[in-house]
Amino acid sequence: MLPGSLWAALGLLGLVPGWIFLVSRERYVRTPPRSGLGELLQVSSAGLGLTGTAFLLWSLFSEVLAPAGFISLEQLGRSNSGYLENHPRHVVMTVAVILIVACLLALLLAWILRRNVPASYQPGSPWEQAFAGVPKGKFVWVGVQLNEGELIEGVLHSFDVAEATDGDRDIVLSAPIYVSQDQERVTRPLDRVVISSDKIDHISAIYVDIPKPD
Repeated sequence: MLPGSLWAALGLLGLVPGWIFLVSRERYVRTPPRSGLGELLQVSSAGLGLTGTAFLLWSLFSEVLAPAGFISLEQLGRSNSGYLENHPRHVVMTVAVILIVACLLALLLAWILRRNVPASYQPGSPWEQAFAGVPKGKFVWVGVQLNEGELIEGVLHSFDVAEATDGDRDIVLSAPIYVSQDQERVTRPLDRVVISSDKIDHISAIYVDIPKPD
């Protein structure tokens, strides 16, 4: 029989696919905050389910894989408790295959969930959602309406990806920079302008072929 510490280590490894699934899922699906215990329970349940499914698949094909250096389920059932100790390489190979299959199942399941989730429900701040999916060869021309009435326009350079609840965020526009106020639109000789979200009333964006519109 395998020592208890080794069984414990195998049990922890069996949770890895669950962690991979949850991390992959959270990239595509919004999830509510969880406590540490809730996180552990989700990882455990997902890991056991995925690893158990992989173990079941292995059991169906164990005799086909056995000649390649894997554990034979039939021999394991007929032999005494020393079978695993006498075939350590078979144990390692079998455990590795089960874990790899379980991890692949986790990625596949997360991918299926991603395909069924509309983009509007996927994670990310509103700014990320608004500026995502820019067609190839296009630029995002952004108009930032300030609280004081000025409209600042320019090519989107970058922005903070934090949520609004995390505090003020900055948006960076690159040249050409236009400023409109009192029906007058002028070009500013600037390469970059940084605008804080606490100064912004609203933001508009369009896709343009070149960074400088007519």
